[in-house]
Amino acid sequence: MVVGFGRHVVVTTNVVVQVSKQKKKENNMARMAQRDQENRITEVNREKLVAILKRNRDDHLCEYREAMEGYKSVLSAKIDDAFENAKKTLEVRYSKTKARVEKFTDADIANQQDYFTLIDSITVEMKVPRSYHKQYDAAIAMAEWDVRETLELSHAEFTCFVQNEWDWSSGFDV
Repeated sequence: MVVGFGRHVVVTTNVVVQVSKQKKKENNMARMAQRDQENRITEVNREKLVAILKRNRDDHLCEYREAMEGYKSVLSAKIDDAFENAKKTLEVRYSKTKARVEKFTDADIANQQDYFTLIDSITVEMKVPRSYHKQYDAAIAMAEWDVRETLELSHAEFTCFVQNEWDWSSGFDV
């Protein structure tokens, strides 16, 4: 379809408009489905839930131990690198400071502070793996102490307890 507006001509097609409307409709439906999903309560077998929680906790502890091994190794290497860089910086500053002191004049002494900084602080930054086994233990204990055969889980609880997707999971890389 060609539409004219004064000196400007705009070419459009009905197909593009229809595809755009279809995508918008699909997005709206997806948002509604997500909202419904988040409000849903799921009834689960208590014993099955306890078994899944225990398996997830054991998996978490294995992943945590692996993460700690990797963390220690990488952190140790970072500390070594920082130490080597600090030694180089210290050598350069030491030489410059000694040369400066040897050339002091009375005017220099009058403006001199009561200290020299040969090296600034050395900081090695690295995210520490954390164990969240207590969250699993609490959920397991609650399920074990419950006297019902089935338990109701919210969407958030189901996502954490059954699917093992916690808010801290994204920061827990081995």
